[in-house]
Amino acid sequence: MKNILLLLSLLISSVAIAQKHNIVNASIALRNAQKAKGDDIAVLLSEAKGYIDEAYNTESTANEPKMWNYRAPIYLEIALKKPELDNLAIIKATDAHIKCLQKGKKDRIIVKKWTAKEDILAGLIQCGYKLFNVAIDKYNEGDYRTSLTFYDKIFEIVPFDEEDQLKRGNITKETILYNSFFSSSKLKDDNKSKELLQRLIDINFNEPAIYIHMSDIYKREENIEKAIEYLSLGREMFEEDQSIINTEINLYIELGRTDELVTKLGEAINLDPENSLLYFNRGTIYDQQGQVENAESDYLKSIELDPSSFGSNYNLGALFFNKAVELNNSANSTSDDKKYRSLKKQADVYFNKGLPYLEEAHLLDPKDKNTLLSLKQLYYMKGDYKKSEDMKKLISEL
Repeated sequence: MKNILLLLSLLISSVAIAQKHNIVNASIALRNAQKAKGDDIAVLLSEAKGYIDEAYNTESTANEPKMWNYRAPIYLEIALKKPELDNLAIIKATDAHIKCLQKGKKDRIIVKKWTAKEDILAGLIQCGYKLFNVAIDKYNEGDYRTSLTFYDKIFEIVPFDEEDQLKRGNITKETILYNSFFSSSKLKDDNKSKELLQRLIDINFNEPAIYIHMSDIYKREENIEKAIEYLSLGREMFEEDQSIINTEINLYIELGRTDELVTKLGEAINLDPENSLLYFNRGTIYDQQGQVENAESDYLKSIELDPSSFGSNYNLGALFFNKAVELNNSANSTSDDKKYRSLKKQADVYFNKGLPYLEEAHLLDPKDKNTLLSLKQLYYMKGDYKKSEDMKKLISEL
């Protein structure tokens, strides 16, 4: 009986030693792979992977700090150089690096004996960049679910990025959430999309479109009051953003409730008559409804209160410009010479009225493409070909 127990003890001991050898062999294969070139890299990384997986899947070595110490760089090397060996290599590398940063006795990093904390953190940051890039690739390939998985994994790395190395590469909580939203949107997962958009709204993400996206989801769900609520919130955050204003107006038009919006703005103006944005918003509604005189009046009042308002200057200039183009087209389509001259004269009046406002809008925002396009066409129609070419050049430089 003693002999049997002795043999069993020796057998268990030899198995444990063999498993520890797997870790040693994995480290040797990794070291050789890092020095190798060409096809040898794949062979040696595959060998390292085999050894470390054996150690990882064996109870006696599964939680060995030394195993994690080598699993982390092995899978990072695979992810960076030979991802075809394991399509989840970057996930496994991330998990292993985070495991290496866990603390043991005396509050020390568990793998400090073999690897400095700074090196582990550097590897983890590489994992973050790789996850972000692979997530983008997966999105472009149409694999939206995997893209979401990879984006989500980056959130586990962010708390360790003490020196904002990911942030310097524009990998922030905001960009991860926003990119994740596009993946969930492609999956038509409205619940996930609402969760991601709400998180962005809660941290005041500087992107007006998130309110439009949220409104669109609630509109699909036929929760119209919520759809309106988020557009209203967006307008409070981005007061002059034309896309939110237009979306809100279009929704009210679609619902047949435009008069309601005009009434609300009128009541707000009565309470706060010096608020230029209220006139701008109401002017935009009149503009879309074709009520030129009312729109002109509100835009002018908005400019009077705030001459530096890009939106009011651009919209008023565009209002006159569009009216001029309409009259000009009518002139070109008539065979009546008298009517032609009359329409052309009216068109010139509106072109001249619109020009100073568009020029002011250009001064306020020299890189706005719509303003440049309008000025290019307006100058050309007025015969000022040099200025038209100048605008064309500016457009090409954007």
